[in-house]
Amino acid sequence: MRFFSALLASILGTLIALGLVLLFGFLLLFSLASLAERPPTVRAGSVLVVELGGNLPEVVSGDPLSRLLLDEPAYGLRDLTHALRKAAADHRIEAIWLRLRDLEAPWATLEEIRQALQEVKASGKMLIASCEDFGMDEADYFVASVADSVFAGPESLFEFNGLYLAAEFYKRLLDQLDVEAYVVRAGAFKSAGEPFVRERLSDENRLQLQALLDTYNQHFLASIAQARKLPIETLNRLATEQLLLTAEEAVAAGLLDGLRDAAQIQASLKTHLGYPNEDRLRQVSLTQYLRVPDREAGLATGNEGEIAVVYAVGTIVPGKSRTDPNPLFGGQFLGSETLAEALREARENNRVKAVVLRIHSPGGSAAASEAMWQAIRQTASVKPVIVSMGGLAASGGYWISTAADSIVADPLTITGSIGVIGILFNAQGLLENKIGITFDLLRTSPYADMFSGLVPPEPYELQRLEQAILATYRTFLQKVSEARGLPVDSVDALGGGRVWTGEAAHQVGLVDVLGGLDRAIEIAATKAGLAPGTYRVRTLPRPKTFAEQLLEHLEAQAARLELRTANTPGLSETYRTAFETLRLFHGQPLAWMLPEVRIR
Repeated sequence: MRFFSALLASILGTLIALGLVLLFGFLLLFSLASLAERPPTVRAGSVLVVELGGNLPEVVSGDPLSRLLLDEPAYGLRDLTHALRKAAADHRIEAIWLRLRDLEAPWATLEEIRQALQEVKASGKMLIASCEDFGMDEADYFVASVADSVFAGPESLFEFNGLYLAAEFYKRLLDQLDVEAYVVRAGAFKSAGEPFVRERLSDENRLQLQALLDTYNQHFLASIAQARKLPIETLNRLATEQLLLTAEEAVAAGLLDGLRDAAQIQASLKTHLGYPNEDRLRQVSLTQYLRVPDREAGLATGNEGEIAVVYAVGTIVPGKSRTDPNPLFGGQFLGSETLAEALREARENNRVKAVVLRIHSPGGSAAASEAMWQAIRQTASVKPVIVSMGGLAASGGYWISTAADSIVADPLTITGSIGVIGILFNAQGLLENKIGITFDLLRTSPYADMFSGLVPPEPYELQRLEQAILATYRTFLQKVSEARGLPVDSVDALGGGRVWTGEAAHQVGLVDVLGGLDRAIEIAATKAGLAPGTYRVRTLPRPKTFAEQLLEHLEAQAARLELRTANTPGLSETYRTAFETLRLFHGQPLAWMLPEVRIR
């Protein structure tokens, strides 16, 4: 009987192994076939069709397997804006058609897209935007409004009812888990610890977030008013009193130019471009157009040097960068070692003449932020380093910015939040009451178990932690003072954890120039002595492929399994996830802005 069991197991194992080999062989062939695709043929009178929907990241790997298996977007922000500028120079592209489908991106990202579209429009190309039957909200319309004509599908929804911000709080979750949180902070507006100890916004936080929301709304209305030639007062009345919810109402209000489906838009484009009787619209998708060489499109390129764009995206942590699906604070983590290695590569490469550090980060570990600051400073001593702030470059994200030669921010970037917090979690209740693990602690001194997370902190321990947080805050202030040429007292008045838009930060001296990534690249090239069209752009660190992400995931799972087995036996998946998350932020100074502000 054992023989047959062993034989069956052997056969089953062989079949599984064979299946995996065939699967990876298929994926490899698919990947090679995708990479071997030739650039498309772009005919005169072509329309560049830009599908804008879902998440638009800062940068993508371009790996076909990542797109197929991980649902990675086909392009990132830089790909999109560069393709639009390429289309503006390409005489074969005579029109651009934006097809919007619930675009999700920070407002600073939307502003960069809008600026690129305005350049296309200024080149004389026809620009059309539509949402068809998908409907359109404020974010979609903010991008679409720059077009010559904006259409929606019959019976589609059109949301024009103002912006809102929803702040998340985790105190009740911690109560259910039987976990206590103790927060100390430097700065009256430093609100990163509030979600752990409150259920509502503090007065200071409510004040700064409402100001931020009002600024975004004013910018939104002013942009729409300019694009659609409508008074701001009229737009404000539409949003606050009439509550536009249908495309028909938007047409009547002058916000849309008509109701058309895709077939009608194609027919009108063919007529405008002079071939109404052809069966098909001469169109090329953005993903296809990305493969068209710059020179073929008429965009000047050169080989005199390179500008390295180093991406600093995610919550700042020590060690390596990684992606974590954690439901609480999961997402991208920016590792100090990974960023330092990317900067070293840019610093030591003789082809790279200048560096643009693209930051989209809420900050995180103060120690890791300082390690990154040192790596940036070392690079800036050799080559020009220009910071380009994305949607969010706050707290630790601003800390690392101070090491650069110059800071460029979008008017809608969320930045500042110059402040520090410390959090201690007491998981005694979670372990004892929810899991059934008890501890009997032995100490060599009264405060030896301060960071154990197994007992509530004593008042003196919180006092000492507060002193450490204040010392870190003073270091933060000093760095900003030296970088911005401002007295420490003035920086403290601008800091205190308060967040600023890029435009406001520029007015108070925390930012040098307003603009997007391309503006930062232009400044870097000028500082490096490179004329327009004489250099190339290199992306660092190279985004991970599917195979690299899979290996990283398997290694992380193995490490977690080892940690769980050693430290938390019998811990259910729900409690284990919470436990591991809290460990990331327990007992260390944090230059961190939580939660990420999402304005919709």
